[in-house]
Amino acid sequence: MSVRKERYYIALLLLAIIFIGGSLRSPISSIGPLVPFFSEDLGLSNTMIGFLNTLPLLAFGLFSPFIPGIARKYGMEIPLLISMVFLTAGIFMRGMDGTVMLFFGTAVIGLSIAVGNVLSPGLIKATFPFKVGLMTGLYSFSMNIVSALSAGLSVSVAASSGYDWRTALAMWGIFPLIAVFVLILRMPRVMEERKKVFKTIDGRPSEKLWNSPLAWAVTFYMGLQSLIPYTLFAWLPAILVDKGFSETEAGWMLTIYQLGLLPTTFIAPLIAYRFSDQRVLGVSSGLMFATGLLGVLLMPVHWMIIPFLILTGIGAGTTFSLAMMFFVLRSNSVEQSAQLSGMAQSVGYVLAATGPLLLGMLAEYTGSWSPSMMILILVSLMIAIFGYFAGSNRTVTNGIR
Repeated sequence: MSVRKERYYIALLLLAIIFIGGSLRSPISSIGPLVPFFSEDLGLSNTMIGFLNTLPLLAFGLFSPFIPGIARKYGMEIPLLISMVFLTAGIFMRGMDGTVMLFFGTAVIGLSIAVGNVLSPGLIKATFPFKVGLMTGLYSFSMNIVSALSAGLSVSVAASSGYDWRTALAMWGIFPLIAVFVLILRMPRVMEERKKVFKTIDGRPSEKLWNSPLAWAVTFYMGLQSLIPYTLFAWLPAILVDKGFSETEAGWMLTIYQLGLLPTTFIAPLIAYRFSDQRVLGVSSGLMFATGLLGVLLMPVHWMIIPFLILTGIGAGTTFSLAMMFFVLRSNSVEQSAQLSGMAQSVGYVLAATGPLLLGMLAEYTGSWSPSMMILILVSLMIAIFGYFAGSNRTVTNGIR
C-alpha cells in the first residue's frame, strides 16, 4: 500500500476516533436539561426519570463483558461501525412520540455506547501504541466537548419556537451518523487488517483477572467516577432549579460544569503517560470532586456556584481520563487491556447505574437534594482511595487466559 493511501486511512481513523468519542456521552447528557419538558409532557415521576437515566448504564454493565469476544471474531472497527448505526437509530427512535419509544430508544443507545466504551481504548492502544496519551486525550476531549454542548443547546432548542424536546434529543444523532460514514470509508483497510489485532485474543475477563486486587481497584475507580457524572447529567439541572435557576440557566450551568472537564480530559492522559505512578493524580482527582460538590451544596448565590461547578468538572475530567488510561497502563498487552476494560466497565457501570435511580428516589422521598449531594461527596472520597491503589506502578497478572 502506498504511503499516501496509508496516510489517508490513518486520517480516517483519527476522524473515526473523534466522532465516536463525540457520540458516546451527548445522548445521555442531553436528557437532564430536558427533564422539565418531557416529564410534564409524558407525566413521568422522579423515579421513572431516574430509571430512564439508569437504563444506559445497566446496558453498559450487562453487555460490556461480551464485547471483547465479539471483537476477537470480527475485529474492533466492524463492531464499532455497527454500534454507531444502532446508536443513530436509537437516538432518532427516542425522539418519536410516546413513552415506550423514549425508553426503548434509550436502551438501544445504552447497548450501542457500551461497544464504543469498551473497544475505543483498545483500538487506541493497538493503532497508536506510542501516542496513547495524546490519542486518549483527543478521544476524551471530543466526548466531553460535544457532551457540554448538548447540555446547553438542547434546552435552548427545546425552548425555541417551532421546536420541542423530541427535536432537541434527536439532533445529536448527527455525530454517530458521521462516524458511520467515516468507518465505512475505512472498511477496505479494515477488511485487510481485521484479524491482525485480536487474532489470538480471548477477550473474556479470566478468573485470574477477577482475583486481581489491582483489577478491582481499577474497576471501583471506574464505577465510582462514572456514578457522579451520570447522576449529575440526570439531576444537576433539577438541583439548580431548586436553588432558583431557571430551566435554561440550569442547562447552561450543566454546560459550564462540563467545560471544566475539557482541559483535564486532554491534559491528564499526557501527564499520566509521562509518569509510571499515577497515585497523586488518582487521589487529587477524588478530592477535587469532593470540594466542588461541597461548594455546589453549600453556596446559595448563583455566581458563587460557578467556580465549584468548574472544579467539579475538573475532577470529572481527570477521573474519566485516568480510568481510560488505567485500562492501558495497568495491562501488559492489547488483550489484557480489552479484558480489564470489559471487567471494569461491566461491574463499574452497574455500580454507576445505582446513582441516578437511587439518588432521585432519595430526593423524592426526603423532599431535598442535600442528602443525595452528601452521598456524592462521600463517593468522591472513595474515588480518592481507589485512585491511590489503581495509580500504583503495577500491571495485572501476565498471561491472562
